[in-house]
Amino acid sequence: MAAFSQRILLKMCPIVGRLHFVNDTQGILCVSFIVAYWLYGVFCNLVIILLPRYYDGLVSGVIIGIYSALGVLTICSLFRASTLNPGRIPPNSESSQADETDWTYCQVCLRTRPPRAHHCRRCRQCVMKMDHHCPWINNCVGEANHWAFYQLLFYAFLLSAMSFIQCLLHWYFFPKCVHCDRTAFYIRHQLGLMYLETTLSFLMFAAMGCMLFGNHLNLILDRTTLDVLHNPYPQDMRVKRTSLEAYSDLCGSRSKLTWFCPCGERRTGPMYMQADMV
Repeated sequence: MAAFSQRILLKMCPIVGRLHFVNDTQGILCVSFIVAYWLYGVFCNLVIILLPRYYDGLVSGVIIGIYSALGVLTICSLFRASTLNPGRIPPNSESSQADETDWTYCQVCLRTRPPRAHHCRRCRQCVMKMDHHCPWINNCVGEANHWAFYQLLFYAFLLSAMSFIQCLLHWYFFPKCVHCDRTAFYIRHQLGLMYLETTLSFLMFAAMGCMLFGNHLNLILDRTTLDVLHNPYPQDMRVKRTSLEAYSDLCGSRSKLTWFCPCGERRTGPMYMQADMV
């Protein structure tokens, strides 16, 4: 039995350790689109809106620093969510640790798996406490990388909210720039570029807000996206735990300040998966 799915590529990086890639054409295209939009949005906001107004004395350098930091945190979160092991079932899951009353057997992976683990048809592997497969990060969201996915939603929400507010200021508050190069392509065609950026930033802001709210509800109810799809209206809809307990379980036993750092790791998890975590 192979230790990993043939669709999973593992690469060692000297700085960040072992990276987990899913060799899926559709997912790679989706991630490429997200990266292209990130580049486009950051470019429009910095080069067309913020920097010209900074030179005109209308925008503080602090605002530019905050926006740049959110941009870096967002792309780092995307990288982490895309390249972290989501919690694949390790080969030693077939040991005596399995409780026959709760564990199931995957007919595809031919491995014993714990409760709430599911087989992903895109990744071709079983994932611990699988939430869903997200094509936009080209990876499953599961026990071991759900915290990174939630970080991505959080920072993408803040970045898109700030971008949309800046677009509104560009249209309705800021005067025409004085110190910008009016012969530059992006200044001459800023009308079309900014119409597109305003639309995309609003759509991203609305989408990330809805996903953050939905994920928060699932966390305090101790449900996954697959649980919701399989049983949208369970009989027991009571809150299972406080928000602090839910986020402590999601992000692990690290200091709460490190919950916001994309470079961290989730320092907890079932014993049967710790040996295989990236």
